[in-house]
Amino acid sequence: MDFDSISPTRFVAAQLAVVVAVIHLTLGAFNWIRWADAGFIIPRDLRWPLFVLSGLLIVVGLFLAAAGRYEKPVYAGGIVLMAVYILGYFGWHLTGHRPLLLFGEGHLHEGPFLPFVLDHLFAGPVKFVALVSEFGLLLLLVYLLIRE
Repeated sequence: MDFDSISPTRFVAAQLAVVVAVIHLTLGAFNWIRWADAGFIIPRDLRWPLFVLSGLLIVVGLFLAAAGRYEKPVYAGGIVLMAVYILGYFGWHLTGHRPLLLFGEGHLHEGPFLPFVLDHLFAGPVKFVALVSEFGLLLLLVYLLIRE
């Protein structure tokens, strides 16, 4: 691939994909290691191995896109993954932080929806950067899928 001819949209999408991958790989690996130290090879909270796996998939997608291979499937897969990240984040909190995603004991959210969303959007710098990066990447991937 000729890097002088890369579009600004693809360049920004790649940067956002790196940010999202690093966040999910780092958080996933760190927390998975914590569970392993506690004696659980397969953790009771399935998010961490899924974060590592999905972060690795983003890295593979970046290499495929950089090689100019399977671009449309990579874009489509990235769109699905970003939607899963965003909906999964808010869904996990709405359903009460269930340790096995949809199963296990949880504490259901009560109260108005908009304050809930804003509270969780601004819950911390890493969560904010992750959500903004995921949403931005989602929009750019939709654009790239349609335009290329």
